Amino acid sequence: MKNWVKITLSFLIVLIGVGISWSLVMTKPKAAQKPRSVLLPVVDVVRAATADYHVKIASQGEVLPSRRTSLAAEVSGRVVWVSPKLEVGERFEEGEILLEIDRADYEAAEILAASELAVAELNLDQERARSEQAERDWEALGGGREASDLVLRKPQLRSALKGVDAAQAGLDKAKRDLLRTKMRAPYPCQVKRTFTEKGSSLVAGGLVADLFSREFELRLPVSLEDFRFIDMKSDVVVSFMASLGGEDVAWKGQLIRTEGQVDRGSQSVFLVASIQPGEVGTSAAKFLVPGIFLRAELTGNTLASVYRLPRKAFYGKDRILIVNPDRTVELRKVTVLRTEHDEVVVGKGLADGELVAISPVPNVIDGMSVQINSKLGGEELDAGEVSTGD
Repeated sequence: MKNWVKITLSFLIVLIGVGISWSLVMTKPKAAQKPRSVLLPVVDVVRAATADYHVKIASQGEVLPSRRTSLAAEVSGRVVWVSPKLEVGERFEEGEILLEIDRADYEAAEILAASELAVAELNLDQERARSEQAERDWEALGGGREASDLVLRKPQLRSALKGVDAAQAGLDKAKRDLLRTKMRAPYPCQVKRTFTEKGSSLVAGGLVADLFSREFELRLPVSLEDFRFIDMKSDVVVSFMASLGGEDVAWKGQLIRTEGQVDRGSQSVFLVASIQPGEVGTSAAKFLVPGIFLRAELTGNTLASVYRLPRKAFYGKDRILIVNPDRTVELRKVTVLRTEHDEVVVGKGLADGELVAISPVPNVIDGMSVQINSKLGGEELDAGEVSTGD
């Protein structure tokens, strides 16, 4: 009896537990179902548009004189006068006298050469007279035969002519030597170094001073990549800049030639540009001296109908991300014409109006969907152009 009661109570407890479990399952609340949202990457874009692009090429160089001369004496002698301006840094105009050498010996040489010319001319006149007389004598006594040159004194006449030429050359040289006793500036120049003083003796070829011109130029290295955008046949304008004493100073110049060879170390081409000194009294004229380094910007060719994109739009060297009208993306290869500091110039591979992503998309693959910002560089996109992300 006791066992039967236990079995019955156990069975009732199981039935009651099953009933409670079934009741809980049947009366459980149902969770509200929501549509699943798709999280798409958000990208900034720019709209591709063609425009002409004026290539600017940066370089730098040292200001150098366009001409440098080591002035040497052409005749020997004692220095009797020196210009008070013959000092380092002083300026001379073309033809201005720097110093004078004692001219007494050269004046005497000129007088002697003039005397020798007079004697040679007298000898020539005498030989002409003798030659004419010999020709008349042969006509009278020669019996119709042909006279030899020696009989007609033609060799003596030629010798007398050469004597006059030699004497004239001697006189010309004496005059040149006399002129060379005054040493003059060969062009508008400035003195870099002097080697003589009044009272010193000079020999022919002895150094007097080192001079440099007041016209300056700069050697500007450019890479082979940049050199292809420079047309040496056109007038290439160069802008020069420097920050000196807290002041930004600028000059203008022009490309005048190329050195015609590639530097093997840097694989650069050296261009030579002239520079305008600026107006007298300005900072540009004051600071333009040999040895100063200037930044330079050259105006290169104009690239017609190209695209300019930010560098951050590129995946690698030549791939960009195109956002299609259906907001799927496409990695596309384009033709890069030139890379600047913060932008890239593209020639082919784009069409006007296409959207180019300029913000990075991690793990991007062709055909994936994206969401773009509602503003396109300040331009409000149409509602149909904005992805909802649903």
